[in-house]
Amino acid sequence: MKKIIGITTFLLFAVISVAYLYFSKLNTRSRNNDLVLSEIPADASIIFQYPNDRSLYEIFKDYRLFDTIIGNQSKDEIHWLKDILLSDKELEMFTEGQKVFVSVHPSAGDSIDFLWSLPLKEPVSNDELPELLNKSGSGIKVIKSGPILSIIAPNIKRTFYLSIDKGIARGSFSKSLLGICIDGEAKKIEKSFVREISEGVKSNENALANLFINYRKPGLLTPFLRQNQIGNFELFRSFSGYSGLTLNYKSDALMFNGITSGTEGQKSYIDLYLHQKPIKNTLKRIFPYNTANSVTYGVSDYTLFHKDLQELFSRRKSTDSLKKEIDLIISESGLNPDRDIKKLWGDEMSILQLSTHESLAIIKTTDGSKLQFFLEPVSSEYSGLIRKVNYPELFYYYWGDPLKRFHKPFFVISDNLIIISNSANTLKKYLDDYNSERFLFKTTSFTQFDQLVADQANISFVFNLKNSDSIIRSIFKKSYANNFSSPSYGIKDLYAVSFQLSGNKDHFFTNFYTGYKNNIPAEELSFNVDSIKTDD
Repeated sequence: MKKIIGITTFLLFAVISVAYLYFSKLNTRSRNNDLVLSEIPADASIIFQYPNDRSLYEIFKDYRLFDTIIGNQSKDEIHWLKDILLSDKELEMFTEGQKVFVSVHPSAGDSIDFLWSLPLKEPVSNDELPELLNKSGSGIKVIKSGPILSIIAPNIKRTFYLSIDKGIARGSFSKSLLGICIDGEAKKIEKSFVREISEGVKSNENALANLFINYRKPGLLTPFLRQNQIGNFELFRSFSGYSGLTLNYKSDALMFNGITSGTEGQKSYIDLYLHQKPIKNTLKRIFPYNTANSVTYGVSDYTLFHKDLQELFSRRKSTDSLKKEIDLIISESGLNPDRDIKKLWGDEMSILQLSTHESLAIIKTTDGSKLQFFLEPVSSEYSGLIRKVNYPELFYYYWGDPLKRFHKPFFVISDNLIIISNSANTLKKYLDDYNSERFLFKTTSFTQFDQLVADQANISFVFNLKNSDSIIRSIFKKSYANNFSSPSYGIKDLYAVSFQLSGNKDHFFTNFYTGYKNNIPAEELSFNVDSIKTDD
């Protein structure tokens, strides 16, 4: 018996010891990550993380998607960096298996700079590094100036700048960016973002790569646009938190999934969908063939959604003005919107921007005929089936921010759908497309792209690059807009980008996907697809 107790005690001690050592290593790695991340300049809203591992590079040897997005020059520079600084035999003992963090920084010249940061396995100094690099035999020239090393290589066009301090190597092709990084007084990324990344890396230790996004200042898209986000791009300014996503490898697609969280104590319109269950996206089946971008919102419980929306209006102190409008509608028309209209809303709403820059909204209803009847007292006849709403914020009162832009809009109701636009002509053209079934969903390119898009979500953003040439030129700063069509980039070969959020109480499950377009023109319709008008 004593022998059994002794063996059991020994095994228990061994398990505790192993667990202690394991979690001690985790804590040490976590602290190292915090140290690495804490010096990244504040203008980084996107940070990519991957292990410096030979097997990983072998997996990605024929993977084109990253090169497609960053362009030929950056591709050559990054491949050189991997081969010389991260995989060189003289440096391998310092970098092999270490976590690499690549942060993306918009520059003053409307270009993008990258900063590489990684902890070293063994201590090495700026004084020792030139000798190690010179041993590589690749013709590298190293110039030391203070804490920064300038590395000149014969097969790349720009100088690479490197600095090592406290066991961490940081480098960039932008000397000014590296200078900000090592400047102890310069502003760095928020501590909450550091925690988000560190926790995300720790919980996804075996991931091929992780992507982290900060939607707070400066914002995901703001630095790249001519002006504040407009139209459906406003969606990305609605977040107040972060995304932590892991890479799902597919040779011909870029796919990430993970979690998007909000910032504690802050509420936005997007947060209303946290309390909703994912909804099957059916409205995409009736988007016109020239849809450039769209956001579809799904609600599983409209009553709860509207209750949360009213609380949001209250926090914004806009309840009184909206109530006055509802009271005015009641007194002037005899219609009570909360009694008559509220119960008729369905579970989906889509906001579309067309290649012509026109915008429209499509909302499902539970009974289009009844909605038509109740909307007649608050609208005026315009032409044929098209009517014009007489009150400016009626639809905004029921669906919130996405419909704010439609001020006293025109509308038409058909097949349990209400279609809204600020232009009657836009509605006419949509009705023509609808009745002729000229839908984006019937193009072969879209159906092939859509196969990898989640069928259910609460918020689904799709940016169709082929239909967006004019819109890209109008909203993106010139140098960024040029990249979408430049032969130096492969972005022109991508079909669309999809970003989806599914509510889960305190966070969103998130899916990001982009893939190459097919050789089949997007205008070519596949009329063998069944009719998909929604009437449920």
